[in-house]
Amino acid sequence: MKTELFPAIKFYRKTASTNALACCYLDDHAFRKNFVICAREQTAGVGRLERSWYSPVGGLYCTLAFPDQHFPSSVTLFTGVVIHKVLSSTFPDLHFSIKWPNDILVSGKKVGGILTSSNKHGTIIGMGIDCNVERIPERLKGIATSLLIETNKKVVLKRLLKVILKTFEENLQFFNEFGFIHFVEYFEKFHSLANKKVVIHSGDTQLVGKVMGITDEGALNLENENGLHTILSADKIDILN
Repeated sequence: MKTELFPAIKFYRKTASTNALACCYLDDHAFRKNFVICAREQTAGVGRLERSWYSPVGGLYCTLAFPDQHFPSSVTLFTGVVIHKVLSSTFPDLHFSIKWPNDILVSGKKVGGILTSSNKHGTIIGMGIDCNVERIPERLKGIATSLLIETNKKVVLKRLLKVILKTFEENLQFFNEFGFIHFVEYFEKFHSLANKKVVIHSGDTQLVGKVMGITDEGALNLENENGLHTILSADKIDILN
């Protein structure tokens, strides 16, 4: 399971949050090299903007940690590309897409998400994929699903993790050398928001326009009657068509 990039992998049956635990390890300098934290279940998983992340037994919840390393913000989009590549090759009969900036969709519903953060001690990249989750809460049924629900087959979680780590490692050298520009074409091909009219919510402001792709650095290009806008981040994105 260990790789050259990730020589240490720790598995837990249950934890509050793999991201929170990885941060503690970073702050305590518990590992000199990169490491991975995985859990079968999270009791306090969070997504962007501290939103609760439903993390029951059956999902793949893990955090990649990089002591004393920092990446451009587009590393979140890069990780999305990696996960999309793995899921698309593993489940060729399913239609996966990437929703800017950090969601993985299957048949238009969320099946995975990515949460990246950094501090003076390093960077963490958390990912959650709903693999063998049997039931989706009523409040989420319209927007979320799982690989088990879509395929009626269970996923071997450690096998999937192994492929993700290997694919991440294989592609990271290109990201480090060329930046996200190397992956823009792939991202655009599978971007769920491509050419869609959307509403961008950011704080108390809203911006309506048509998605015109992403920049080489991973920002979202949005066009409306006032011209082209470059969106660096958003609290929420609603699709109008």
